[in-house]
Amino acid sequence: MKIALYNENPGELEALSGQLEQCARECLRFMEITPYRKQEDFCNMIRSGPDYDLFVVAQDGTFSLEVVELLREMRPQACIFWLSNLDFALRAYRYNADWFGQKPVATPALQNAFKRLLFINRGGNP
Repeated sequence: MKIALYNENPGELEALSGQLEQCARECLRFMEITPYRKQEDFCNMIRSGPDYDLFVVAQDGTFSLEVVELLREMRPQACIFWLSNLDFALRAYRYNADWFGQKPVATPALQNAFKRLLFINRGGNP
C-alpha cells in the first residue's frame, strides 16, 4: 500500500508514520510511506505526481482544508484520511473523506479507520 503523508511538523510526521506502520503490520500489509513536509510539494504531487492508495493530510488549521479541497478536486476517487486540530468533521463528510480525526489521534482510532478502508477496498469481503 502506497501512502502519501503530509504534515509540516517533523515530530508529528514521524509519530504518525509509526502509527500507520503499526496499522499495516497488524493487518499484514506492506506499506510504503512518502512523507511531504511542505504544502507546496504536496500540492504539486496532487496535481501531477504519482498515484497513491491513501492520502493522509495531517496539518493544523485551515491549511488542511485547502489541501483537502485541492485533493478532492484533482483526484476525485482518492482515499483520504484527514487529521486536523480543528473540527472539520462536517467538511470531511462533504468532501467525502474516508476518515476524519481530530488531533491528537489515538492509535486505536487510526487502526479502526485503516481496517475499515481495507474492508471497503476488498469489496466488503473479510
